[in-house]
Amino acid sequence: MSPAPFALRIQHGITGGFAPPRPSAVHEFSLEPSSQFIALTSQIRDHGTPTLLAHPSKSVHVSDETTALVNELQTILKRLPTENPPSTDIYQQDIGIFWQGSDGFSWFNAAPSGCGGFESDVKVTDDDKKAFGRAIEITEDLVSKGVAKEIA
Repeated sequence: MSPAPFALRIQHGITGGFAPPRPSAVHEFSLEPSSQFIALTSQIRDHGTPTLLAHPSKSVHVSDETTALVNELQTILKRLPTENPPSTDIYQQDIGIFWQGSDGFSWFNAAPSGCGGFESDVKVTDDDKKAFGRAIEITEDLVSKGVAKEIA
């Protein structure tokens, strides 16, 4: 059974300050209704270069494993706190996750213009930080599946 349609964006580099953040990577996933593939687009900035460069689009086959990963990610995000609007990297990982599910659930921990070094009213626990770490592992696993299993 495939997961419900969703859109997911992972951005490495969300903290800024006076200037907006300079992401090192942005990965975007989407699953359309009745699709057998999760579409993946990536932009990566090589060390020392000023801009993100687009990489060829990939697809991840919707398998039992990818369905379980996507469902686990959504379950984790549903229980994690966020700021509204986000202004601080409360998880201190310099990674933003943006989730939009077809069920109306959305979750994001970074503002489009980035996060500053401000103090937040939202306090996360060590368990929240571990769960966010697991969410990052899942997204990295999905990225690696897209890179490793390019489907023409």
